[in-house]
Amino acid sequence: MIDPALLNLLPPLRRARGDRFYGADDKHWVDLWKQDGIWLLGRRPEGAAKEWKNQVDKGLAGWAPSHWPRRLEPLVKQLLPSTVAVRVFRNADRVFNFLGEDRARVAVWRPWDDQILPPDQEAIGVLWPVLPTGPGQAVALAFSSTWAEALPEHDVTSPADAAGLVHAAAQVIRFSADPRAAAARQAAGSAFDKHLGSTNLFHRKGIWFETTVGAARYQSLFRAMLAAGFVLNPDPQAPGIIPLDLSAGEWAAWKAAAEQWVKENT
Repeated sequence: MIDPALLNLLPPLRRARGDRFYGADDKHWVDLWKQDGIWLLGRRPEGAAKEWKNQVDKGLAGWAPSHWPRRLEPLVKQLLPSTVAVRVFRNADRVFNFLGEDRARVAVWRPWDDQILPPDQEAIGVLWPVLPTGPGQAVALAFSSTWAEALPEHDVTSPADAAGLVHAAAQVIRFSADPRAAAARQAAGSAFDKHLGSTNLFHRKGIWFETTVGAARYQSLFRAMLAAGFVLNPDPQAPGIIPLDLSAGEWAAWKAAAEQWVKENT
């Protein structure tokens, strides 16, 4: 769960672009959070914003039935072949309400995580795919044949949000097959290993990373990274995302901040 006290350490922002936040006097911070992957493709994803705006311009920003959930299912099946059904929920809170006590057992699938889910993580038959929906709030769950209960109905959500899910899934498929995008992800992972691997402060999985510090020391780490110009995930239990376009100076600054924090806290 997001810690508001951590998120509110970031001063009021004037704009965000790509992998960076900008405050007063164009001071900027590298976004290692991207709101848990919702903004995985950058804080100004032109395609996602355009698709969302197209629906809004049609007057479809409010809740209404649409054909978009049916269009989403074949795309999710490409990403998660074990999927037999997809259901759209209005927002994350609606998902939590539906899952109830099973919430903690549901595996989250993240694009380009490079980790195969062990069978026991899919035991209850549902996965939560993280999709870069940008301005939309709708969420999809992917059900497999091991789901033992009746499938829920789709939430009636706004066509704008549902269209955003479809666009996001299509983008993940497109960038997964794009050799240049794959090379950029590999290069970013290699740079992360080179600059931060020796600090033992982070553990990488694909373009995602987790911190190795406990919750009690996470606020200290968050503050240190923020002072160095980097915004970690304000949820201590959730991973961060490695940007694909850091400069040599930004890699050096991240490494120096990590090494200094380790030095002061071990």
